[in-house]
Amino acid sequence: MKIQKTYGIYLFSMALFWAFWLQITANPVKESPIPWEGRWFLSPKETAQLPAFKLIDTRSIIARTTSQVPGAKVLGWEELSQSEAPFRGKLRPEAQIQKIISNLGISRNDFILVLGDGKNGWGEEGRIVWSLREVGYPHSYWYDGSVPSLREAIEKSKRNQKTPNPIQKSSNISNAVVFKKTDINLEEIKQQLKFGRYQILDTREPREFSGATPYGESRGGHIPSAKLFYYQTLFDEVGRIKSKEEVDKILIQIGVTPKKPIIAYCTGGVRSAFVVGILRSYGYNAYNYSGSMWEWSSYTDLPLEK
Repeated sequence: MKIQKTYGIYLFSMALFWAFWLQITANPVKESPIPWEGRWFLSPKETAQLPAFKLIDTRSIIARTTSQVPGAKVLGWEELSQSEAPFRGKLRPEAQIQKIISNLGISRNDFILVLGDGKNGWGEEGRIVWSLREVGYPHSYWYDGSVPSLREAIEKSKRNQKTPNPIQKSSNISNAVVFKKTDINLEEIKQQLKFGRYQILDTREPREFSGATPYGESRGGHIPSAKLFYYQTLFDEVGRIKSKEEVDKILIQIGVTPKKPIIAYCTGGVRSAFVVGILRSYGYNAYNYSGSMWEWSSYTDLPLEK
């Protein structure tokens, strides 16, 4: 017994020694060549640091007419989505989406910046970015700022490209970011209702959460156990996305924890995609139910609460 005890103490001591040795001899962790890795949206300052990038404009026709952005390709989220019930809102097949994006002159290695209507919109920019990432365009971001600030950021980016920075020089930049798929389907949510593996966020308006059906849902109400998290609460007073600390505080108030995965839904997966992009940028394990209420409400056997 004494021999076993002594040997155990020896092994424990050696483990402590090696842990200490590895700590003091380890090389410093190299920072990612992309400082915003993990983010889904970029500020004007971050946009100015981008290498050459392609622009997608998903704003309303009025906004595009009154404040044009030269060189931007026009794309609506509907073009990448199915249109027939009950699958309205769900993504088209991957190959179809890639063909649409290729026809815009955009490749999978390009940096892509999406401009939307921000607080005046429905989160379409978030939906486009989410859609692109789902089908293999990892360097997709939406722009968090005004059109005038975007024009300034574009000019700064062009000037920076004349004197390449470490980001532009990196030979591994096209492989630097890998994103997992975050689309979740109806069957997975049905399992959630049985086992409670996820937290569910309803990103629609309060009236929709309570039972109103203004956007073509077959039935009104919300998915059982869902918490109301209206997407507009993510904007600050000037229309920019709130900080992580502010978003954390809102989620804590409604009983949502970062320790458990989150499913977000809305009517057709647009507002919820926007929310998922922000939550993932802030470290939450969030997923988008793209079928959302258009799909869920069409099945009369699936439960809804009011």
